[in-house]
Amino acid sequence: MNTSTFFHLGLKTPPRAPARGRPLGIDFHSHLLPGVDDGAADITESLSAITKLRDAGFTGAVMTPHIYRGLYDNAKDELLENYNEFLGRLPIDLREFSLHLGAEYFADEYFFELIEKDEVLSITVGYERWVLIEFPYHYESQYSIMCLSALAARGYRPVIAHVERYAYVARGRTVWLSRFARAGAILQCNLGSLAGQHGQTAQRFAEWLLAEARVDVWGSDLHKPAQMDRYVLPGLKRLGGTGLLNPALAEI
Repeated sequence: MNTSTFFHLGLKTPPRAPARGRPLGIDFHSHLLPGVDDGAADITESLSAITKLRDAGFTGAVMTPHIYRGLYDNAKDELLENYNEFLGRLPIDLREFSLHLGAEYFADEYFFELIEKDEVLSITVGYERWVLIEFPYHYESQYSIMCLSALAARGYRPVIAHVERYAYVARGRTVWLSRFARAGAILQCNLGSLAGQHGQTAQRFAEWLLAEARVDVWGSDLHKPAQMDRYVLPGLKRLGGTGLLNPALAEI
């Protein structure tokens, strides 16, 4: 992240590899809300995943269930209802773990219509409203840029989900990163990608993004508890250990 981008995000110090012995803070991007997508199947699995995040040093997480018409037909109001019910079922020992609700929107015609209607589930960070958006993995779509532009026009801050996973972005990184910058977008990267969770192409691109200080926020993208030991913790180790991971989320 260059200095201008850094101050545009309102951070006092640039994100850096965490220093050992400090809490990790908030995890951005997870699928912990039970029974709504391909993440936690039930509350038992959800609580197990949250416990693993807490034990790793995280103090909270942004839950971002999929909204992808025809595959995960979630709606804003339904997710808010599920979220509030879930918070009421948290055991006492997990109630200090700070859980926030967003969504992971797939960039398509349906999402574009939701933006136009201003029916988007966002996360308030400081004075900004962040919206997580994912693109098709293997092909470019006209809706990717259309949705980014529409979000910006509505006053939202787009967050590009697991940017390292789009092979065409990796190949044309100069062009795509410029497009993202023009839309005022934030880049989110998965910790597991540093440990090979999504293949060598994603790992190499994640390592390049890290080396170039292009990642604004890191996330576990946790779907199942087993991912913690296999990918997330090794990814944290590659990043530099423990310590405040996402400084911007102190304003959440």
